[in-house]
Amino acid sequence: MTAASASAASAASALLPPLDDPRAQVLLALADDALITGHRASHWTGVAPSLEEDLAFSTIAQDGVNHADLWYQVLLGPDVDDLRAGVDALGLGRLPEQYRHAIVCERPPRDFAYTLARHWVLTRFDAVRLEVLTGSSDAEVAAIAVKLGHELRYHREHADHWFHKLSGGGEDAHERFRAALAAVLPASLGLYEPVAGEDRAVANGLLPVGHPDLRALVEAGTAPLLRAAGYDELVPEPSATVPGADAGGRLGRHTDDFTVDVWPEMTELYRAHPEARW
Repeated sequence: MTAASASAASAASALLPPLDDPRAQVLLALADDALITGHRASHWTGVAPSLEEDLAFSTIAQDGVNHADLWYQVLLGPDVDDLRAGVDALGLGRLPEQYRHAIVCERPPRDFAYTLARHWVLTRFDAVRLEVLTGSSDAEVAAIAVKLGHELRYHREHADHWFHKLSGGGEDAHERFRAALAAVLPASLGLYEPVAGEDRAVANGLLPVGHPDLRALVEAGTAPLLRAAGYDELVPEPSATVPGADAGGRLGRHTDDFTVDVWPEMTELYRAHPEARW
C-alpha cells in the first residue's frame, strides 16, 4: 500500500461505522453492486456505438452511483456527524477487500455485446432483489427499495429492448449475443453468494429472501426468455455453481479487474486528498 493509500484508509476509518455485522454486510452488497456497476457503465461515456447509447449508459452510470449513495446513507444512519464525508469514506475510502460486490460487476466491458448481456442479467437480478426488499423489516430499507425499483424500471426496459433486438436480429447478432451471454451467465451466479452472517439478516427480516434463494426467483423470469430466444443451453442448471474465478466477491475476494483496474481509478482522487470535501 502506498503512503497516500494508507493515509486515506486511516482518514476514512475514523468516519466509518462497524462494517462486520450482518446488516452492514447486506447494505454494502447492495451499495457496492450499484457503485461498481455504475463505474463500469461510465466507461462507455463518449465511446458508445451511438449517441443514444452514450447517453443511456451515462445515465445508468450516474444512477448506479446515486443508488449506492442512498444505501451508504442508510448504513451510516441519521446520527452521523458528517453524512457527506461518511458516504465518501464508504464509497472511496475502503480497501479493496472491504468491498462486497459480486465479481461479475467488476469485469471489464469487453465489447458492447458483452456489456448489453451483463446489463440485462444485472437489471433482472436487481429488479427481483429490490422487489424482495420492499418487504424488509427495516422501514427505511423498504422505502428506498420502492423508490429504486421505480427508477430501475427504465433500465430494465432498456436492457429488455436490446435482449429482444439482438436475439431476434440476424444470425451474426444472435450468435454474438449468445457468446456474450455464455460469458456472463456463469459468472453471474456470484450474485447469489451470501454475505457474512446473512442468515441472521434473513432471520430478522432485513433481507426477506437471502441471496442464494433469490436465484430461483430471478431465473423464473429469465429462463423462459432465454429458451424463447433459442438460448436453451445457456439456462443454468439448478446444480450449477459460480466458477472459481468469479467466486468470493461477497466475502471481499476480488480479481485484478478490481484491485488493479477499477479500485485505483475510482479512488485515486480520494486517496490523494482524503481530507477534501466536495
